[in-house]
Amino acid sequence: MEIPFDHSRYTTIVFMDSMVALEGKPFRNLPWADIDTVAILVLVVPQVCAEIDKRKRDGRLGKRAREFNRMIAPAADTAKPVRICEGSPTVDIGIARTARINWDLLDDLDPEDADAKVIAQILHARDVPDERKTLLSHDTNPIAHASRHGLKSHRLTDGWLMDAEPSPHEKELVRLKGRLRELEASYPDIQVGLTFDVEEPVRIFRIEPLDEHERNALARLVVAGKHKVHQSVFPSSLGAASYDDAYDAKYRFYLETQIPYYTAMVHRHFEVHYAQVPFRFTLSNVGYVQAEFVIVNLTAKGGGIHNRFTVYPLFGPKVPRPRKGMFQQIDFLGSDLQPKLRTRHDVDFAVEPDGGETIELHCDDFRHGREWVFEGIAMLDPAISGPFHIEVTVTSGNMPGKVFERFNLLYQVETTSLANLVDIGTKAYKVPIPMKKHFDAAWETKSSKWLNFVDPMGLVEDD
Repeated sequence: MEIPFDHSRYTTIVFMDSMVALEGKPFRNLPWADIDTVAILVLVVPQVCAEIDKRKRDGRLGKRAREFNRMIAPAADTAKPVRICEGSPTVDIGIARTARINWDLLDDLDPEDADAKVIAQILHARDVPDERKTLLSHDTNPIAHASRHGLKSHRLTDGWLMDAEPSPHEKELVRLKGRLRELEASYPDIQVGLTFDVEEPVRIFRIEPLDEHERNALARLVVAGKHKVHQSVFPSSLGAASYDDAYDAKYRFYLETQIPYYTAMVHRHFEVHYAQVPFRFTLSNVGYVQAEFVIVNLTAKGGGIHNRFTVYPLFGPKVPRPRKGMFQQIDFLGSDLQPKLRTRHDVDFAVEPDGGETIELHCDDFRHGREWVFEGIAMLDPAISGPFHIEVTVTSGNMPGKVFERFNLLYQVETTSLANLVDIGTKAYKVPIPMKKHFDAAWETKSSKWLNFVDPMGLVEDD
């Protein structure tokens, strides 16, 4: 049989593995000078040819496999190497002839393993002396097989490889993401945010009720100096309209009912006082389309939601005063009777924030680029030791699905006495409330609309 080539004509002879063809750059663009600058012969063993042939119909590698087969076809037809690169170095490529493999002599190589078959065929390649054989690969496994059998190898650098291409699955994923972006551009993009304006975990208190001795002492402290008002006009006089004939009964009710109730419930009042936490909720449309018929639900777990700071008579109910004259009680403001003109863009409360677990907002047309802010108050329940969170759900008539977010507040409940928190006599706080800066700001500006004053008899006593 005629020898297909004279190995002495080449300064370097390498046997490539399949990844050089499938994952490497085009053969004419490979940095062959990294190996040799004179003359290189690249040989392909049958196992490598078979692996490349199998990839001809592959969605990602098929084009490269077919290009390689066209390049090596003349060498297969003539059984001789063909020139693929001129210059320094020159590069020829050919198909190696291999002898029959005696696998009994290669008992550490698995004949079913593709890498092992490549190494075995190189070891049994004809026409090239063993000392001139070199494996050309980027992969560790075939190089490890080669080194165990005394076969030299040249590990390719990343510069030999093509930039990574996405697989068919990855391409389909990119296509679907692009389609999703197109669809999103035709829908509103609603985003929500909620932050609690406190340092977490916030401290709230379970306050011990006052005993009988403490209640009596507190009653004396509250009543001291709050005398009954003397009325100077009598019912029979011309100024009878200014006389409150029910005032005596009011004052008795103050002493006999309101004061005892206050001393019995003051610990509950302060529990509410310390368990109010400010938060800021934002609703935004960052998309390119207005959101139509928007419904927003905020639901508190472990407490309630209010828009005003709840204030009980913490330092005792006010002493009653006589009723004003009939004409003095008229406080007419025409602006109070003027109806508010509602537009499609207004955000309205369908369920008001009155301390309940849920509030609901409606807006017919929430424009793109708009942000709406609600300054609210989370009312925690010190009787509950579990977590507190507010769940936000948003739906829109022209938005598929819904937006859902959960915002958690960390807090800790401490059991203590009222005396450890505040001095009723001097009205001095020993522990500041979570909303101190907000309360102080409202007090400075006389912003009473922000305050929710509760009647002293408004809290139901425990059974």
